[in-house]
Amino acid sequence: MNNRRTALLASIALTGGAALAATLGPAAHAAAFDPCSAVGQGRLRYGTGTATHLVLAISSDYSSNYVTVTECVKKGRSWTKVAEVPGRAGLNGFAQPGGKREGDGKSPTGSFTFTEAFGMANPGTKLAYRTLRDSGDCWGATPGQSHYNDYYSGTCRPADENLSSLMQLGSYRQAAVIDYNRPKAVPGHGSAIFFHVGGRGPTAGCVAIEEDALRGILRTLAPGDRMVMGPRSELFRS
Repeated sequence: MNNRRTALLASIALTGGAALAATLGPAAHAAAFDPCSAVGQGRLRYGTGTATHLVLAISSDYSSNYVTVTECVKKGRSWTKVAEVPGRAGLNGFAQPGGKREGDGKSPTGSFTFTEAFGMANPGTKLAYRTLRDSGDCWGATPGQSHYNDYYSGTCRPADENLSSLMQLGSYRQAAVIDYNRPKAVPGHGSAIFFHVGGRGPTAGCVAIEEDALRGILRTLAPGDRMVMGPRSELFRS
């Protein structure tokens, strides 16, 4: 799993983070649909909890890894669109709700909180932020091992994520942790699902957009805000 994930993230870094809409495929050019308005109309199938900002990563179907990423802010009882950019999700699209598994190359479907972020320097987010070092920052991705789906410091195990190295490659210059399978992680149900720098190529299960847009969204996020992700037909009632 880690070798494949690392190769994908390295590829994202080498090809650059610019979100070129002309190269991002059909989902980035979907028919006009305002997900923020749809949330305010009660059409979202998933809860928003205490969130005042939502980030929605919406694909055309389960098999697609092209997503439109929309940020919404709550004003009274309504939700207003703040920004919208193209992005990418897992290589193999999205898992059915509850079906995400380690190494399947799919992004989880559902509504998940943000509580923390990490990268080269805090862009101004209210999320708990970890500034990564040149080495020694790791994320557990080995089912059954300590720190599964959580941060740890030291020598990274071969099958775990080397956050420091991936920051230097570019993908983790900025990232927010999507609280899928956290804080009580079920071994084997998936780990290291982040909202990170990228946007041109698919991920190993994360959501990625170009860096400037990501920084802008991170600056608005606070603990309890949410990522809602998956195919449009699963997320919204018609």
